[in-house]
Amino acid sequence: MTRTKTSSRRRRNGFAQSCAVMLCIISCWAAPQCCYSLQLSHPLTSNNDWAISAKREVSSKSSNDSSSLLTTIRGGGSKSSIPQTRRRSLVVLLVATALFNDMLQLTMLLPIIHTLVSSPPPLGVTNNKEVALGLFFASKDICQMMSAPFAGVLCSKFSPHVALISSILGLGVATFVFAEAKTFWQLLLARGAQGAASAAVLCGGLSLIAETHPQNVRGKAMGYAQSGLAAGMLMGPLIGGLLFERMGRKNTFRFAAGMVLANAIAMIMLMGVAPPESSRDKENDNINKKVEADISLAKSSKQLLRNFDILAVTASTFAIHAVVGVIKPLSQVVLDKEFGVTMVKRSFIISIATLAFFIAAPIAGILSDHMQRSHLVALSLVLMSCSSAFFALRHLGLWAFYVSVALLGVAMGVQKSSSQSLLADLVDKHELGEYSMVYALSDVADSLGLIIGPLVGLALSQIYGPSVGVLSIGIPCLLLTPVMLRIA
Repeated sequence: MTRTKTSSRRRRNGFAQSCAVMLCIISCWAAPQCCYSLQLSHPLTSNNDWAISAKREVSSKSSNDSSSLLTTIRGGGSKSSIPQTRRRSLVVLLVATALFNDMLQLTMLLPIIHTLVSSPPPLGVTNNKEVALGLFFASKDICQMMSAPFAGVLCSKFSPHVALISSILGLGVATFVFAEAKTFWQLLLARGAQGAASAAVLCGGLSLIAETHPQNVRGKAMGYAQSGLAAGMLMGPLIGGLLFERMGRKNTFRFAAGMVLANAIAMIMLMGVAPPESSRDKENDNINKKVEADISLAKSSKQLLRNFDILAVTASTFAIHAVVGVIKPLSQVVLDKEFGVTMVKRSFIISIATLAFFIAAPIAGILSDHMQRSHLVALSLVLMSCSSAFFALRHLGLWAFYVSVALLGVAMGVQKSSSQSLLADLVDKHELGEYSMVYALSDVADSLGLIIGPLVGLALSQIYGPSVGVLSIGIPCLLLTPVMLRIA
């Protein structure tokens, strides 16, 4: 009993210390920003002048503060003295942080979920543990795919700011449910809520970057934002495993929920201190507003689904994620049965893909600002086809498997950075209105590939072997390459 109480006290103290550190970080970030904004708004010629002007402004500003903040968050907003380039950098930083937190929460569960499912009921299950695990992981992609259109509508009706902040708050609540869950179905519900929130994070975040960055720097911004996603994917299993061992399930997910909510607070502060501005040309601003007013949401969605270029980019997203979806489970089986690799080494080998993704995403984003983005998407399709080919050539040695995994990560980084920028360019080119619906369509293709790829690939693998299963999913990538090269 004494040891149990001592360990619980240590866990509580560790959690309290972690929360204190988080609050300090938030305060250190917020104070300079608020002071900088105050200096820009009130140049200090003399203390008395500033005091007199402050007294005059307090009464008039107090009634308008809350309404102006809400207007700013909704995408309108007051003009700020902070340079636009700095505001764009802050937007990229916060979107990258949002994607990092999103992927961190999703991947933290990888080393933990098997322990949770294997625990005594009602939290765990006694029968069909494999089915329970499959249902748990599939619930995220299914809910994300179903929620993506609603996330696009949310961005269109309100603004990307509202969608992004709402999704981060929802992600924090869903993560907190993991800490307090007492049954397996509550865990499953929280996982599905994470998927729904993830759809809004992607749609809102990418729409915000596309809206605030002009075409000539949009690729670089997308690349840096995708690096945040890759960092969360890389660090999630490590952080989840370490925190679970030291703090237990409840404090681990409470800490993770606190990180997400701190991100939401930082976003709200950014909207008040440095509201982002749209990058669309002022000359065409009136034309764009007229087009967006004339085109209803349903009509613009139909135009998206009839646009060949957008459908081709979306098909490339589906094809690449289908290959990822089939290689991910088969790699564990192949490394175990064919090469006898231990679990720790298997995790290290798989992390090569994430590291390659992390490195390739910003480089591809920078390159996409200096060359045709459709050619980079075509390159990613070729790289993914080569990845599936090296997977089939693994009988030559473990080095072939290393090459396959590395190419997979590079292809993901190149495709995500270039395709998201290309979709925004196509929306501008064809005057399709808001960016949100095209990113919702891309998110649906992403999730659908991760669902259908394993279903088809694993079914073929059971009949003809893993090599045939992976190659059959990799061939569509090669077939889509000339289609992408035709996009101007």
